[in-house]
Amino acid sequence: MKMLTESTPAPPPSTSESTRHGIVVMLLSVLGFTLNSLLLKYLGSSDRPISASLPLLFRAGVGMIIVLAFFRGKRPTRIRPVFTERRLFLRGLSGLLGTAAYYWTVPTLGAGKATLICNTYVVFAALLAALCLGESLTPRRFLWLTLAFVGIVLLTGPSLDGSGFSVGWNELVALVGALTAAWSVILIRQLVKDHSVGTIYLAQCVWIFLPMLIFTGKELPDLDLSDVLLLTLAGTVAGYGQLAMNQGYRFLSVSTGGSLQMLWPVLTTLGGILFFDEKFALLQAIGAVLILGAIWRVSARKA
Repeated sequence: MKMLTESTPAPPPSTSESTRHGIVVMLLSVLGFTLNSLLLKYLGSSDRPISASLPLLFRAGVGMIIVLAFFRGKRPTRIRPVFTERRLFLRGLSGLLGTAAYYWTVPTLGAGKATLICNTYVVFAALLAALCLGESLTPRRFLWLTLAFVGIVLLTGPSLDGSGFSVGWNELVALVGALTAAWSVILIRQLVKDHSVGTIYLAQCVWIFLPMLIFTGKELPDLDLSDVLLLTLAGTVAGYGQLAMNQGYRFLSVSTGGSLQMLWPVLTTLGGILFFDEKFALLQAIGAVLILGAIWRVSARKA
């Protein structure tokens, strides 16, 4: 396994070879995220009812191994601050809440719908960044954010048969998860000044792993070999997707990388339709398109 290196978003390099490398790595990141989402749906299906706590535990455990054994950055990965610094604990807590909400809602809402709602964190992060970090919020950018919220209402509200319009418990959990993921983005923006990417990622893994270990203690002995292999695979592709995304941004602009990452909810939705017979009402499909378009514009920072 190659060493994974720390990277930060940077302007696109001049060489086409580096750009091609960045595109390939980013596409592999998207593939990792998509495989993880579809595996979560399969693991949580009625044929293999596994609680969301177990995939979370394995993702965090595999993530700790990756970051400690294979990740090398410009600044060292430090373990002690993960347990002693309040901001790193909050980063871990926000990661726990956001990831748990996503993992919990994939089996119930479907891989496509849960992933679409999860990715609305970009919208909430833009608003929080304007409030907490003083980032600019132009009228055009605000318009795209408004359209995204309209899309959220259309995606989460209508029933498949068109008989009603209401937001259920699962949709609310998914939206709270997107909000906490947005909080994570703000925390990361503040933490990168003092800590390496490895340390920040380790904080997320540790503070997911420890609580989940308590919750899943009675379930672990009941897992068979196939369960362990699938859970390990899901955790591996998720961890690789996260770190490969950071690597991709080393060679690509934020707009190019963000645009490629938009393939994750698209591919996951297609996978959910093809493999799990997931369905969308017309208004839900319109809402999904509005969300994807708005997130792309906000991510590209051209609005």
